Amino acid sequence: MSERAGPATISDVAQRAGVSTATVSRVLAGIGNPKPDTAAAVLAAVDQLGYRPSGVARSLRMKRTRTLGLIVTDIQNPFFPELVQAADLAARSLDYSIILGSAAYDERRAMHYLDLMVDRRVDGLIIASSQLSDDSWQWLLGSPVPVVVVNAEPAGVDVPVITSDNAGGTRMAVEHLVSLGHRRIAYIRGYEGFTADLPRMEGFRTACAAAGIPAADMVEVRGDGQFEGGELAMGQLLAAGTDVTAVMCHNDVTAIGAMRALRSARRRVPQEISVVGCDDIAAASWVVPALTTVAQQKAEMGRMAVERLAAALDNPDAPVDTATIRIPMVLRARESTGPAPEAGAA
Repeated sequence: MSERAGPATISDVAQRAGVSTATVSRVLAGIGNPKPDTAAAVLAAVDQLGYRPSGVARSLRMKRTRTLGLIVTDIQNPFFPELVQAADLAARSLDYSIILGSAAYDERRAMHYLDLMVDRRVDGLIIASSQLSDDSWQWLLGSPVPVVVVNAEPAGVDVPVITSDNAGGTRMAVEHLVSLGHRRIAYIRGYEGFTADLPRMEGFRTACAAAGIPAADMVEVRGDGQFEGGELAMGQLLAAGTDVTAVMCHNDVTAIGAMRALRSARRRVPQEISVVGCDDIAAASWVVPALTTVAQQKAEMGRMAVERLAAALDNPDAPVDTATIRIPMVLRARESTGPAPEAGAA
């Protein structure tokens, strides 16, 4: 513990170790080749006095803060915690820290975090937000620090992107339903501002067409990517008397909301209607019945984003790699899907 009334300073450490403040700075920064006994004396003084080097001063000297900014669409969405945790683990393994911002589906709040994190001198930014305005994407193009975008696919914005094969994921889900005999399939879309909305819808349509399902048997209804939106959209399908045997949903929270509406209407899942989600959030395996879904590799995306950003920071003069990486999705068949009623009765 320090013997001083206030926090120990670098001068205190230098006096205790019997060296100059410049020597203390070099030892703590790992610069030069101090004598072993000198380094040992400095480190002993640091320990005895409880000295903590100024992170601000160190970052000004090194021109690096070893911090990365991470902005997510909404931390309350169950999709993001796994991605954030993986990014944090990867960052710590590379001696970085993460500063987290949650946009809460508010574009102005997202812009606020972009400006705030640059003001706080983060070394780089990871944007895991599927809902940013055109102004925000343009800001990213001129960002003063390196940027990696995760779980979004902005059109016409030339930045590094790590996302999932969204179209491939919904194709896989429809193929699963078709293999169970389903021919009348509805799709509850996400919010129209989500960048994954169009590729997932296109994957659904492509798979249905490939299976020879007539357009009249492909029913689409707009959701909002939330629990309540899924419940409302499913209620609209039921109220309209739509004769479907399966429902593909934009994401898992939409699917869980849809199953709530089916339960309220006393419709059995999957005996009467099968339900498929997308993402594989933790709750997907805990709801009853357990949700069949196509899984995004969230931890892999978080890890890759940090590693790609760290590589850019370590090689600032190298050309920016703006290639888009699309990670395959994986089918998780659980209890919410089963044979189409006609197939089960045959």
